[in-house]
This record gives sequence, C-alpha cells and structure tokens, in this order.
Amino acid sequence: MDRWACVDAFSFPLQVLLAEEPEWLPHPVAVLDREHPQGRLLWLNRHARQARLTVGMRYGQALALVPHLRARAVEEASLLPRAERIALRLQEFSPRVERDKERPGLFFLDASGLGQVYPEWSGWVEAMRARLLAEEGVRVVVVVGFTRFGTFAVARATGRSGVFASPEDERRDAGAVALAKLDLGPTALELTRRLGITTVEELMALPPESLRRRLGPQIYGLYRRARGDLREPLESFERRELPATVEHLDHEEEDRERLLFLLKRSVHGLLKELEESGEKLVALEILLGRRGAESLEVLIQPAAPTVDAALLMDLVRLRLDTLELAPGVSEVSMRARGERTVKEQLHLFAEAPRRDPAAANRALARLRAEFGDEAVCRVVLEEGHLPERRFELVPTSGVALPEASSAPVPSIAVRRFYPTPQRLAGPPRAERAAGPHVLCGGWWVREVRREYHLIETADQRLLWVFYDHARQRWYLHGEF
Repeated sequence: MDRWACVDAFSFPLQVLLAEEPEWLPHPVAVLDREHPQGRLLWLNRHARQARLTVGMRYGQALALVPHLRARAVEEASLLPRAERIALRLQEFSPRVERDKERPGLFFLDASGLGQVYPEWSGWVEAMRARLLAEEGVRVVVVVGFTRFGTFAVARATGRSGVFASPEDERRDAGAVALAKLDLGPTALELTRRLGITTVEELMALPPESLRRRLGPQIYGLYRRARGDLREPLESFERRELPATVEHLDHEEEDRERLLFLLKRSVHGLLKELEESGEKLVALEILLGRRGAESLEVLIQPAAPTVDAALLMDLVRLRLDTLELAPGVSEVSMRARGERTVKEQLHLFAEAPRRDPAAANRALARLRAEFGDEAVCRVVLEEGHLPERRFELVPTSGVALPEASSAPVPSIAVRRFYPTPQRLAGPPRAERAAGPHVLCGGWWVREVRREYHLIETADQRLLWVFYDHARQRWYLHGEF
C-alpha cells in the first residue's frame, strides 16, 4: 500500500523573515504583501497576535495599534533558495521528494517501502524534524498517511505531526478539516459558506453532477482530490543550476551596438540550453559589471514564455537604450530562468476572440523593457477615507480578457482623476452646480473637512471640485 508524507513548513515566509532578521524575535513581527501603508498583514508571530493584530489588517492600521511592529514583505526570490535546500535535506529521508510549486514551504514525500528501514514511523518523523531545525532553522509539521490530500489537509488543519495507522483513520480526520484551512480563495470560501458547507466531509456529501459548473473549478478540484478521483503523481525534485554565462571583456565597452552583439551571442546559447531541457525562458537576468562604478542589473521579462531570440533581443535593446554605460562595461553575466513547456489547448468549437491579449502583453513587455517595471500599472481598489486614497497603481505583468460581472455599472464614469488635487484661484464659474457633498474625518491623523461640488461650466465641462476648510482654498479633483 502506498505511503505518503506531507512536510509543511508552517508560516514559511514568516520563518524566512525571522531567519533573515534574528534581532526581531522578541518583537511583534508581520509579513506584508507589499511595503505600503495600505499593504495587508499576511503572517504574524506570537507577539503580534498577542498584541491583537489580525491577518488581513492594513499595515498603517497595525502601526497605529502597535508602533513597535517589525514588518516587511518577503520576496519569492528569498523563499525559493531556502525551499530548495529543504528539499535536498528531505532527499536524505526519501529518494522521491516533491516541492510544491505554488506554496514554497510545502513538500510531499514518497514513503512507500520505508517502513522496512524505519520500524517506527514516529522515529522517522522526529529525525526529519530535528534535522531541518538544526541545519536549516525551519520548524515543520510532518504527517504520514496514505494519500496526498489526506496528509496535506490534516497537516494544515492541526499543525501537529502524526502517523495514521489506517486509511479509515486518515479519511475520518481529513473529512473533519475546515475548508478555510485549505488555501481556498475568498470567493470560493464565501460560496461554500452561503451553502452551509464548512468541512471537507460536507463537501464530499454533495452529488458530483454539475458540481463544476455550479461551484467552479477550484472547489471541484478540491472535491475530486478529497474523493481520490484526481490522482496526482509525485514529481520528484531535481535541483538544476540555471543556465548562465559569464564573459570578461578585454576593455571597457560603452558602445551599445557592440554590447548587444556580445549579449546576442550568449542569449542564443542560453535559449538552446533551455530548449534541450524542454523549457522556455520566462526571465533573463543580466549583470553589467563596470570598473570603478556600480554594476547595472537588468531584468528582462517577455510577455509569455519564449525561445524567440529576436523578440528577446528587441527587449534587451530597449532596456539598454535607457542605461548610462559610462565608464564602460568590463564584465557581462547572464542567467536564464525557464519553465516547462506546455501545449496550448485548441479551442475547436469557439470563435476566436476579437481582442488579442497576447499582442497587448507583447506591447506592455516592450514598455517595461524601455521604461522600467513601474511604467505598466493597473488600478487596485483600496479601503481609504479620502477619494485619492481609495485606489492605488501597482505594477502588472499583463492583461486578460474581461469577465462578466454582476456588479452594477455606474451611470457616470470619471474620465480624469487627479491623485493630487489641483489648486484653483477661486470657485469656478458655473452654469449649473450640485452640492455641497460634505466629507469629514481624519481626526485620527489630521482632521479633514471638504465640501464637494459638481459644476457644469459654460464650455460644457463637468468639473468635480471641493472647498478645503482647513486650507480655505478651492481644488479641482476630477473631470467627468
């Protein structure tokens, strides 16, 4: 009978953060989704929870409650190397180890046949936990059972290590796990909550007919894994060094065309190496070393995984045109990150969409290459009191076709919005006006009192203006 083991480095980003900032251990600590006052708290240590901070709270709000809070975001680039080291350690306990691609701190081990080597599973589990704590400084939960889903569900829900003696015991404990513990998105959780479904057992009691169409692919996938219908083979972890090149130049190079030629020669070799391993390039890291000056770091990300050298060099050329190469490049290092090639599904019975997201993403990739990642942003709604605090522009890597929404469509759209209100000499002349619409608040920082008006001017412009009582001035905030 197959044996599975789930190894979960619980709150993995928080553990990585505390390993990088050991002096923070005695203080309240949180991991943020982004380092911004409107960023949200994702993981909290014991001191932060005792201070009554909660996951999902805004960073600015948390600082107001706990001024000595230590917090920052943890980038994926910090998580992946440590996850790879943990996977290598786990290979000392099982020859087949899988590192979850979406959750860096989650691992699955093939434990079949190891019962002959370890008479007591508990000894195997404790030896594994002790090794990871001593050599990697990571605390893990290890659950040994009979299925991938059962061991994962129990590990996530209980936070305790253990061994199941029979498939029936695993099935019973996994069925009692709350769906909120299984990384379902907020939309899926809200849907199950409205249906009165809170545990895995209640979900499995539903009839399978039309389940995917009614509840969506995410819940349907969880349903199939819980029933054992979706058998996912274990993908063994194999550490492979990223394709990389280093070239030392005989003299400092400032000419962009000659530098491009040198880069092109290396890019072809990197792409060939990726193709031979069945991968496509998703990011190209370039480090331009200069004697007596700071090195230049360049990150090129195409709109989609590619092995097209011409497309890639076009993006490199756009980025180089924005750089100051003096006093000259003396060393060029390149590293390629790739991902497995997948075949696109053919839509045989659907009309081709009139819009082409791939073409739009290629255009955005060119903009990012020429002007930087901050040049391409999307609007994200935020919870703010003032109008200019109710949204934020965040970098984005691409666009997608819009989906139908049940939200009501506003009758008036703001065509231009000024994040910083424009000062006016006085109240604008109006043919017609509506207002005032009073906005008050901010007493917790700086009191705000604004009187907003909609004003139609003689030239048919519709202005959104307000009078600021604190400054005793008029401002233009938008035009409709």
